[in-house]
Amino acid sequence: MKPIDKPWEQLKKAEAFIQKMSSAKSLDEFEEYWIDFLHQLERSWNKLHSHLRRSPKYQGWVERGRTGKLRKKDELLSYLKNARGAEEHTIADISKKTLGGMGIRPAVGGSVHIKSMVIENGKISIDADRPLILEFKPGKLSLLEVENRGRIYSVPQNHLGKAIEDQNPISLAKLGIAFYKEYFEKAEKHFVK
Repeated sequence: MKPIDKPWEQLKKAEAFIQKMSSAKSLDEFEEYWIDFLHQLERSWNKLHSHLRRSPKYQGWVERGRTGKLRKKDELLSYLKNARGAEEHTIADISKKTLGGMGIRPAVGGSVHIKSMVIENGKISIDADRPLILEFKPGKLSLLEVENRGRIYSVPQNHLGKAIEDQNPISLAKLGIAFYKEYFEKAEKHFVK
């Protein structure tokens, strides 16, 4: 059987969107890269499946059946697959943007009098009657439960029997890529000689 170059290329495209999410300059850009990641990941699976189907050994390959079931039952894999489906085939949002901001509060006591505040060239100067605490809260993209083909898929809490510590898109994308890389490697070992 021919090498599985095209599916690998597609999986690498998906992985590249993780780096793009990490360096996104806005929440809109981050969301766009998340959606692109989902599409490329599912496309890589489809290309691999299409490629391997040509082999008479594919139907009886135990790993194919096991992984197919995991894509339906594993919270992470099912979510990634169905978030892409919901984004592609519905008008529902699959994520929510929360804008960042800045908070100012007194370091001690309950009130503060700010005499003046100047923000210039990214620097903040504050003249106040007591010390202040500035808190910066970055914006973030939160994932939402998705509905695809009449079924609801919650943001995953577990993957392969282990709790997922962080449900942010980058963390979930990295877990997804790791899973599919391992599957692609098994397919290569089994079919490409």
